[in-house]
Amino acid sequence: MYLFFLIFFLLLLISAIFFTIFEINFVKNFLKIENTKYIVLLRILETMTPFVTLLIASGPRAILKSVFPVFCFLCFSFIMILIIEFFRKKINMRELIINSVLCFIDIFLVIIGIVVIFRF
Repeated sequence: MYLFFLIFFLLLLISAIFFTIFEINFVKNFLKIENTKYIVLLRILETMTPFVTLLIASGPRAILKSVFPVFCFLCFSFIMILIIEFFRKKINMRELIINSVLCFIDIFLVIIGIVVIFRF
């Protein structure tokens, strides 16, 4: 049983790395953005969500109830980092908009996933 969860976790991790590389290449080639460190930061925050949820919740029901708020908090933190970097002149308006749109797309996909999985 533990082997199944270990293999499942490793496959999930490998697929996340694959999609991150695909997204970075898409943004670099199609949207012509040179600075992709914020996309990597967004993926790290998305990967941190289950671990942070496990730390703050106790029990399976509490974990399910706290995944989405933790994910939204981490995405809000990401948007705040982007705004701070914009005012520090480290990124321009175009990069701010594109990275924000990618974050909102991720939030929307998580909402769709929760609706599909739990049939709300």
